[in-house]
Amino acid sequence: MQWTKEKILSDATTALNSENQPWVVRVEGDAIIGSWKWMDARFFATNTISEEDREYEFIVILKDSGKWKEKDKKNERSSKVTFNDGKIGIGMEKSVFKGKMKQKSISFSIGQNQKEGDIGVVKSELDTSQIKKAIRNYLKQCGWKKSGLFG
Repeated sequence: MQWTKEKILSDATTALNSENQPWVVRVEGDAIIGSWKWMDARFFATNTISEEDREYEFIVILKDSGKWKEKDKKNERSSKVTFNDGKIGIGMEKSVFKGKMKQKSISFSIGQNQKEGDIGVVKSELDTSQIKKAIRNYLKQCGWKKSGLFG
């Protein structure tokens, strides 16, 4: 039996959010959005302090036809202060990706986790297939199907 779009959207956050996962699901209009802030840290190296902030979103838009369309979005921001030969250098970068992507990464560095404030080894991890699988399985259990290339 296929659930209505309204029922799916109203139940999505309860069904998909859990304290045991590194992402959060929210609903905006006809979209279910899974957000994973997978890096928010300050790193220390010789003569350099840098900050990294990276977030991934999996966006699923429900259509009236009982199907959904999906897309990925990744935001990355970094800033760096360097100290060399008595000079201070400052740099900033920002990038946004929208489209289809698949990524699995893990990194370890010495720094400070901005969320908890802990200093030491900072571990950052992202596996887009985890969040995609959870949301897709939820929609399939509700009787919905993924739209094809042109639908």
